[in-house]
Amino acid sequence: MPVRLSALTLSAFAIGVSEFVLVGLLPAMADATNVSLGTAGLLVTAYALAITVFSPIATSALSRFDARWVLVGLMVLFTAGNIAVALAPTFPVLLLGRIAAGTAHGTVFAIGAPVAASLVPADRASRAISMMFLGLTAAMVLGVPLGTVLGTHLGWRATFGAVAALGAAGTLAVLALIPSTVDDDRTDLRSQLRLLRLRPLLLTYVVTGLGFGASFAVFTYLEPLLTEHAGYSTAGVTWLLVLFGAATVAGNLLGGRMADSAGTVRTIRVALIGLCASLTALLLTGSNQVAVAVNLAVWGVFAFLISPAVQTHAVRVAEQHSPSAAKLASGLNIAAFNAGISAASFLGGRVIETWDVTATPWIGTSLTLLALAATVGITVGGQRGTKRTSRHDQCQDVRTPRRRGCRPELHPYPAPSQPPQP
Repeated sequence: MPVRLSALTLSAFAIGVSEFVLVGLLPAMADATNVSLGTAGLLVTAYALAITVFSPIATSALSRFDARWVLVGLMVLFTAGNIAVALAPTFPVLLLGRIAAGTAHGTVFAIGAPVAASLVPADRASRAISMMFLGLTAAMVLGVPLGTVLGTHLGWRATFGAVAALGAAGTLAVLALIPSTVDDDRTDLRSQLRLLRLRPLLLTYVVTGLGFGASFAVFTYLEPLLTEHAGYSTAGVTWLLVLFGAATVAGNLLGGRMADSAGTVRTIRVALIGLCASLTALLLTGSNQVAVAVNLAVWGVFAFLISPAVQTHAVRVAEQHSPSAAKLASGLNIAAFNAGISAASFLGGRVIETWDVTATPWIGTSLTLLALAATVGITVGGQRGTKRTSRHDQCQDVRTPRRRGCRPELHPYPAPSQPPQP
């Protein structure tokens, strides 16, 4: 892969650390700004909400300009937002810094993914995009635990200062390595909204939001859950975050294979059932350190098992409506992902304010069950998500030509390139 892709990977790494590192730092940030833990959870809510609301608007407005300079400007905004967080004297300033960083987050990925694809031959576009999103994976496995360690020893402000430095490095890398490009396939906000008229696609986004939100209702407040109730030390929490991050990578890879072999709908349902079981088990094993560690690993696998399945399903449903809708559908799914994080972290914070952090898995379990119920409406024309060896899936198989006896509305659409993972 071209060395130019490293600029996008580095930028994605910085963004991933900024989004997820709060998990290990939230109690300290709440104490420093004299707010409750539930109120501090608004830092997660506001960040995700900024991605959901502002990123589609910014993408629509900026897609007509030179992508190189747009990415530079967005990374400058991201860096400035994290500097504001690191220096914030009050909680409102913290909140504004998170909103600024969140606005840049989603737009960097929406504009950066096509840029990554343009740097390589067409038959390697998916791999190029995956290299960019490798930064998010690395952030989950390495960046978040290291950021937590740094925050524990030097304070949470040092962590966000380091994130700002990573953002500045990403800005310089984009400036030095990414060529000037103008994408003729511009993203129109009205086109994005028109896709929401498709009921199976809209419900797919509901499943995405509820399914991912279920995890973040708990994950946002994981540190006090592990230290105050499971009895882990701060160092122990760091290693558990490494374990969880590794499990999410395994779940993401396994989810892609399952979606190919068993179908997207079936994979989504398996992921949600497993997620519901693991969050329920967390209610029962919350005070046992060994059981919590095992359950955390299982939870991480199922939490991200759903990721490639919902992304691929959203793209395929959209492309059945319009072959050019892949980018819009994938971008809206990322927005749904962050809308779920925003709503669930807010609900988790309200639960903590009313009851206790040990009650957050109830929110996660409830959201998972709602997502599972919504999967009834995401099938298209009777699709059940079974293996492609069945008669129905022979009609659905994107790799085979039209087969005699297939209904026209179920005729396979062109195989989409692998969409980026949130």
